[in-house]
Amino acid sequence: MTGRRGTSPLWPVALAAAARLIAWLLVPASRFASDEDSYFQVSTALLTRGHQDLFWPPVTGWLIASVRVLLGTDSLPVLRLAWLAADVGCALGIRTLSARLGASLWPNDPQRVSQFAVWSTVGYALYLPAIAHAQFLTSEIPALALVLGMLVLLTGPRPGLAVHVGGGILAGTLALTRPSLLPLAVLLPVAAAWARRPIVLRNVAVFVVVAMSLVSLQVYRNWRVAGELTISTNSAYNFYIGNRDQYAEDLNLFAPRATAEQIEFRRQQWSGTLVYPTGSPAELQRLAWQWVRDHPATFVRRATGRLARVFVPKTDVLEILGGELTAGARAPRTLALLAVTNLQWALVLFGGVLGLAQVRQRSPAFFALFIAAIAGAVALCLVAISKPRYSFVFDPILLMAACLVVMSPSTATTALTRRDWVVLGLVVAFLAWAWVAFAIFALTSRAAL
Repeated sequence: MTGRRGTSPLWPVALAAAARLIAWLLVPASRFASDEDSYFQVSTALLTRGHQDLFWPPVTGWLIASVRVLLGTDSLPVLRLAWLAADVGCALGIRTLSARLGASLWPNDPQRVSQFAVWSTVGYALYLPAIAHAQFLTSEIPALALVLGMLVLLTGPRPGLAVHVGGGILAGTLALTRPSLLPLAVLLPVAAAWARRPIVLRNVAVFVVVAMSLVSLQVYRNWRVAGELTISTNSAYNFYIGNRDQYAEDLNLFAPRATAEQIEFRRQQWSGTLVYPTGSPAELQRLAWQWVRDHPATFVRRATGRLARVFVPKTDVLEILGGELTAGARAPRTLALLAVTNLQWALVLFGGVLGLAQVRQRSPAFFALFIAAIAGAVALCLVAISKPRYSFVFDPILLMAACLVVMSPSTATTALTRRDWVVLGLVVAFLAWAWVAFAIFALTSRAAL
């Protein structure tokens, strides 16, 4: 998939490091964010008792424990620096990947290739959702690093058996970091093989077998230790909370106003009185499957809403300010951060959709790989739960595609066929309504509090 590449400068990577360090200085050092507290406690149990918490996927806890040992500290701000360093590695991966995409688009213009790599890396360096993810010891940054690692391996010159073994190791590790990304272990090697042709089935098989072997070892370990055939029991928990009568995050695209039950859920969540579901993973899974069988039409409708939720405005960046409750939903700095973040996200999302259409025309091999990455990231979200931050896996892909539009605006439109415009129109209409519906849901779920 590669061609002649220009050498792009490293200053955009340095810019990414600087932007993240500035945010690091502003983030509350005494407060855990999102699932960070849980992952930290998982690492503590590993270090003090050798106990692996079965509820959470294992890799993030292992990483935190390893960093605590290597650095010899439990200081939260210091440990977070390791995640910042990992995200700088992600910026390097984007620099490499964009240079390869650029080489396939402009094989005889190394200067343009270098320019495209600079635009893409600078875009990621200043992208607020990515900056926010890098501040906290959660699974997003390790997972993104693994996804970018796979894409870099698969887009190299003539990837052979050894590359596919390495890709399988990364894919297996990814599934142990975020089980919802398990489909990527199949879709990425298949897309890469299809794009190159003739398809080397041996390489695809090796990639998948290596990935699944790592996953199977963890599942077997959990069965032997705890009697659970699972990567982590929170998969069953998420499946249950997304498939029962009351789904708190249900974005109904046909009636987006929050229900009384959803408002009450939000009130209890904010007041700290929310009672979480109990029951064994097997029981929760059984109840969820029973609900799906009893409500197939609602399940499909919810799946559509879950798909939309991946692409709606982002609010998790407020963790930089201490979270929505601490920052204040209507405070000027809260509104300013949300406005800038979602302006960036709108440019990345809608520009990226148009850019992907151009990639499809000019570089089918990269398009196949990118679509496989997006599809693999959202597939399991459709059956359990979905959040706006889950797009972190493919945000860099959309960002690169959006940069392509910025660099070649005329080509982005003139190269498209009538059929392309129809498909684009439908996609943009769906995404635009998703934003409107989410705005209605978000406002109505908070207005009554």
